[in-house]
Amino acid sequence: MGRYLMAAGMLCLSAGVAYGDDGRTLTDRLHRAASSSSLDDISLKPWHLKLSFQLFDSKGHPTEQGTIEEWWKSPALHKTVYTSPSYTSTEIQTQDGLFRSKGSSSAPYLLDLVLQQIVHPMPEEKDITNAKPDMRKETISKLPMDCIMLSQEIKRVPYSPLGLFPTYCFDHDADTLRISYDFGSQMTVLNRIGSFQQHHVAIDQTISVNDVTVVTGHINVLQGIMLQEADFVPSADLEKAGLDPLKVSSGVIGGLAVSQPKPVYPESARVGHVSGTVMLGAIIGRDGRVHSLKLLTTPDPDLAIAAIAAVRQWRYKPYLFQGEPTEVQTRITVNFSFGPR
Repeated sequence: MGRYLMAAGMLCLSAGVAYGDDGRTLTDRLHRAASSSSLDDISLKPWHLKLSFQLFDSKGHPTEQGTIEEWWKSPALHKTVYTSPSYTSTEIQTQDGLFRSKGSSSAPYLLDLVLQQIVHPMPEEKDITNAKPDMRKETISKLPMDCIMLSQEIKRVPYSPLGLFPTYCFDHDADTLRISYDFGSQMTVLNRIGSFQQHHVAIDQTISVNDVTVVTGHINVLQGIMLQEADFVPSADLEKAGLDPLKVSSGVIGGLAVSQPKPVYPESARVGHVSGTVMLGAIIGRDGRVHSLKLLTTPDPDLAIAAIAAVRQWRYKPYLFQGEPTEVQTRITVNFSFGPR
């Protein structure tokens, strides 16, 4: 594939190795892929990252551009600077917690997501361990890929459709992550895979929702750097920020709903006279948008897909805690009652 050099040769193209496809081997493969693609791995030496991003509107038209820079010394010491027309903020993670520019909310979901696809694109170890990996060999854009879905058991559903649960597609017989599916209709394509300190890194990425591009990212700089603990002392214009979302009941969140487009009842469910309730775990951001969804229970995979497709469009008034918009964790139920059209 040749070489791609950046930042004095610190980033170069790489290839993968082959593995099997039985259940335990798939879990091991996911663990190895997570370890080899994570820049927040404790084994890495300090680094500096600068990436540029382009945001798009709901029709795929480009809107604003910006940059994200991160200086990383360890999982407990790193600094991130977001710069764009609509959001500018500095975050510093220290042993004492996370500090953020005074008056700033957490980074918008898409900015956080595009950074995450570089620093930690794979799921957490616990998410891999608690899932039942399901291998599907797919051909995507004429390229053979091994797609592993972190399946959950659904009663009376022996075979869940690909992408219903978080799915990670690798180069055939390799550990190199190329595509991931999440959030029902969210897809991330990672291109021009490079190697940094023997870890896989995507130089370019495109994230789309319902086949419409919402953000693209490109690494401008990724290089090793000397860093000291003194580089991560919060300045006076930063304040301590909360980390975990508040747990809020579904009834309280339901009362804050502004827009809740109804799901489309799947034709397959109508024909099969399938009805029931889909329950989703959700993270709702400070902006009132649904930032994360996890399927908890469903009577049917098509109902689950329909529910996720609808709920990800729902909007809420921001939940206020001590007068400030706050990220919350909650549950959302979607009821499907079979009846006439």
